[in-house]
Amino acid sequence: MKERGNQSQEVETSAGAVEIKENANIARIQLLFPGKPDGPTRRVLKANGFRWSPSQGAWQRHLNEAGRYAAQRVLKTISGASAA
Repeated sequence: MKERGNQSQEVETSAGAVEIKENANIARIQLLFPGKPDGPTRRVLKANGFRWSPSQGAWQRHLNEAGRYAAQRVLKTISGASAA
């Protein structure tokens, strides 16, 4: 995990530009929103195992393959794309 370092990418969604950050220093995958996500978006985040971290200012969960998959699932859901 540390070999991958801290990776970051920005994805445009209906909730605005969301930054996906793989923070290897604290072993978390983080989703950073431009503002507070709306209620339905927060429900999707929670349903996929993400929790709000005030100290990090991000929605995050453990950094592993399941976390990466969950992040993509959240982005697909909040972008309005149908799950295939």
